[in-house]
Amino acid sequence: MVKSKKLMAVNALILDLPLSIVVTLVALLVGKNFSTQAFIMNCILAYIITFLINMFVPFPKWGFAFASKFAQPATFKFGVFFNILVAAVFTIILDIVMAAVGVLIIAHQPFIVFVFAALGTFIPCYVTAFIVAFICNVPADKLSRAICHEPADYEHK
Repeated sequence: MVKSKKLMAVNALILDLPLSIVVTLVALLVGKNFSTQAFIMNCILAYIITFLINMFVPFPKWGFAFASKFAQPATFKFGVFFNILVAAVFTIILDIVMAAVGVLIIAHQPFIVFVFAALGTFIPCYVTAFIVAFICNVPADKLSRAICHEPADYEHK
């Protein structure tokens, strides 16, 4: 499960795009705050944040350890358990940062509004992040390994 920094960066660039777009769209729709300007700005911010999460938070190790308790690597069940943790890490960090930016920094609302905004979007964004990560994780891993010419740790099924 050891990946080079180059592989991690390429994988992050590939996986973070759909994750950022879809989670941003869901958050803005749930918050009834969709506009093209807000969508573009939030997508860019979310993409940067998800890239930083991928590069500096060791969630793959946590996800691998968590999923290994319940299933064998490269199985459907393993992917489900792995992505339960991956989606949680991304959603918690993105939800807090994006709600803080939108509610506290841009809208200048009280802290309690931030709390309700973050809590109100958490479950829809978590479900969305889980689905996107589950669908995109294996193709992103295969594509990034092909680009970086690094072999897989195990074969995806």
